[in-house]
Amino acid sequence: MVVFKPFSPYMPKHPENVAADPYDVVSMEEAQAILSKNRDSFLAVDKPEALQSDLPLDEWGKLAREELERLYEHELTDHPNGFYVYRLTSEQHQQTGLVATFSVMDYEAGRIKIHEHTRETKERERIEHVQTTKAHTGPILLSHPSHAILKQILHGATEGPPLFSFTDERGVKHEGFMIPNRELARVMMIGATIPSVYIADGHHRAKAAAVVAGINKDDAQKNERSHFLGVLFPSDELMILPYHRLLSHIAPEEVEHMLEGLSFSYEVKPEDSLVLPKEHGVFGAAYRGKFYRITKRKEDAALDVAILQRDILTPYFNVADIRTDARVDFVGGNRSITELEQLVKSPDRLLLTCHETTMSQLMRVADDGGQMPPKSTWFEPKLKSGLFIHRFD
Repeated sequence: MVVFKPFSPYMPKHPENVAADPYDVVSMEEAQAILSKNRDSFLAVDKPEALQSDLPLDEWGKLAREELERLYEHELTDHPNGFYVYRLTSEQHQQTGLVATFSVMDYEAGRIKIHEHTRETKERERIEHVQTTKAHTGPILLSHPSHAILKQILHGATEGPPLFSFTDERGVKHEGFMIPNRELARVMMIGATIPSVYIADGHHRAKAAAVVAGINKDDAQKNERSHFLGVLFPSDELMILPYHRLLSHIAPEEVEHMLEGLSFSYEVKPEDSLVLPKEHGVFGAAYRGKFYRITKRKEDAALDVAILQRDILTPYFNVADIRTDARVDFVGGNRSITELEQLVKSPDRLLLTCHETTMSQLMRVADDGGQMPPKSTWFEPKLKSGLFIHRFD
């Protein structure tokens, strides 16, 4: 069983002004530009280094707390205890999720399953953030195999007036609703019938919540500290896009060596334009105005991002750890072909494209206790931070 716990969220009066993309998909330059125009953007809380760089970790955490306190004073208001609904709608996609708090005990027991290792540096940062702000400010994206009754309750709640509704700069409509109190017990009982849920995105936030929950266990807010903010979506409603790899400082002979070496186990075919793979085992390469389709000759059960690492990045470019190799950057699948082709205008850049990881693959890896390579999934649309805050001070 998995615990679904209702909570009393703090929510903004002007959500369209406060809501922000997750801190880890916004560059420093982008965050600074946004904050220069809109001081109430939640990036001030989730990415305080955009306000003042090079702060020691404890001062960085204090700045995040100060910014959150400022929003509490004039923008954020508390709402009744209960379960909530977060719906995102784009031109061709809609997903509707349960907003609740989830148990650290379930996370530590493996009922909230992971598929990714966390990094110590990023862990320390998120722990400081949660401990100092005394709040879970960014929702963890969770998923589960579709449950008909839960889906019925969520969609039923959206028939009433929304608590907020706005369309962001990408054309995605964000809406929030409250589930009627008469459904509280039924939602909690549904959690008791679900054996496990999966972290789709937010492993560092979940880890930080677990660590902070273990500090000062006897304080008055123990129960709230022991539950973290999440939005739970059925797996058949989540949309995953590919996560491509962009390599810099690549010499022509390195690319030639790669193409020649791969030809023994792959079919390497020149193309007129950038290849965006539509099936498993197919990859694209773009370098100095030339494009290639690279197709594996034999079936391979591994994830495409894992094959890319094993067969190309490691043997031909000596990339042992893509999280720390300065030559490697990651490009989300929400970029257009034109944007992707612009990335390789620089003569020393090589773009490697791949097919997306599926939710069934993600859940299978988690069920097996495995780990996916870093940056294996790009979920779209992105949940906004700042719409629901779980405060525990």
